[in-house]
Amino acid sequence: MKNLQEISPWVASFPAEIIVCDNNGTILEMNDLAIELYQEAGGAAMIGHNLYDHHVEPARSRVKAVVAQKKTVIYTTEKGGQKKLVCIAPWKQEGEIGGFALLTLDLPEKMKNIVKD
Repeated sequence: MKNLQEISPWVASFPAEIIVCDNNGTILEMNDLAIELYQEAGGAAMIGHNLYDHHVEPARSRVKAVVAQKKTVIYTTEKGGQKKLVCIAPWKQEGEIGGFALLTLDLPEKMKNIVKD
C-alpha cells in the first residue's frame, strides 16, 4: 500500500476527489481533496479501510454494481444543487485488474461545450 507522500504532487493537488481502491474496496490512496471532503469520516485515516463501509444504502449497492462491471462508468450526480461528474474505472497492475479508481469533479452551473468535428 502506498503512503500518501508517494502520490505525485499533481495528483495530490488535483482539484477533483480521487480515491484508489483494491478489488475488495480497500482504500489504497486518497488525494488532498478527498481527504478534506471526508475529514469527518476520518480523512487520511480511511486509507486501509473499506470504501463500502463509508456508503449507506442505496449508494453502497450502486457503487458495488458499477465496480462489478469492471469497466469505466461515467455519470453525473447532484446534491444540494451541486452537480458532479463521477468516473469509476478499473486500474491494472501487471495486466490484471488491481482495483478501481473513483474520480469526482464539481461541475459549474453553466458549462461550455466545444464540438470538434
